[in-house]
Amino acid sequence: MKYFRPKTLDELHLISEQNFTLLVGGTDLIPRYERGQKLPETIIDLKQLPNFTGIKKIGNNIEIGAGTTIEGIKNNNFIIKHFYALWQATTEFGSVQIRNRATIGGNICNASPAGDTLPTLYAFNAKLLLCNKNGNRTIPIEKFIAGPGKTAMKDGEILLTVILPLTSSNSMFYKLGLREAMAISVINFATAYDENELTIAIGAVAPTIIKLSGLEMLYIDQILDKVDRAISPIDDIRATANYRRKALQNMLRFELSKIVKI
Repeated sequence: MKYFRPKTLDELHLISEQNFTLLVGGTDLIPRYERGQKLPETIIDLKQLPNFTGIKKIGNNIEIGAGTTIEGIKNNNFIIKHFYALWQATTEFGSVQIRNRATIGGNICNASPAGDTLPTLYAFNAKLLLCNKNGNRTIPIEKFIAGPGKTAMKDGEILLTVILPLTSSNSMFYKLGLREAMAISVINFATAYDENELTIAIGAVAPTIIKLSGLEMLYIDQILDKVDRAISPIDDIRATANYRRKALQNMLRFELSKIVKI
């Protein structure tokens, strides 16, 4: 096996191995190989790339380096102040050990419908800065994730930065798992809202996150009906489709009762 740890984007682009795997946190990568999957010929460790970690305010955005750990996001005052639902999601994310290794970029690129940060990133209209040797491009997260484990990433491209427009909206995140901690979500959802409008983003009920924007802050039954018609849950080892549908309705009703007319 070959191992590379580029320190610049130019060094990264010079690596032209045909069979390579990117490494940052390794919390999904290593268990796969422990289960018997074939090791790659080349591993490219991205952790030393410039501006690949850290959180900073630039203009009207908060920019999060794709290599920033979940624990780093959890402990950041910008996130707590402006993106409370994302902060909540990080507190529900695995164990302390996992949070200190897992990264925001890994959670996005893994493209799991149950990914804990994804509903919040959808609710906050996140954009992703992608880079390859031909240049950079920015894409909304909804257009990046195409299905379970599938993304719009092009050959030789990496995710560099998660861009969150600053918002004054209130927000919250909810996760239901089979146990209290360190469990994959049966359902999860995030809401972002002000006096007039509500956005709901829901995970683990369709191949990708379901996002409903511009909902009027009127009556809960009307909102729940729109949600129920938008989702397409399946049966799997964690729950049946019917359980997911009923659980989502119950938990959304409970949370929305705090902010919306009954």
